[in-house]
Amino acid sequence: MTMTVYDLASAMPKEQRRQMVDAGLLSPSIERYIYIYEMWLNLLADGHAKMDAYTVISMRCYTSEENVRKIIRKMAKEAR
Repeated sequence: MTMTVYDLASAMPKEQRRQMVDAGLLSPSIERYIYIYEMWLNLLADGHAKMDAYTVISMRCYTSEENVRKIIRKMAKEAR
């Protein structure tokens, strides 16, 4: 069974992620990345096309579509 970065990060309790951020082991942006990836999954499940989902997320999160793509790629990457 392969796990993605999202699977690994979201499996941890929020408090544990916070402690790991405080210790410098996780990016301070991890909560935002999880939020964006979950929004991505929900939009796709609701029938949005990928390009439309990038646009919706970029507008809701006040970031560029390119940043959204980078975050999605990072969170979907296989954790090793």
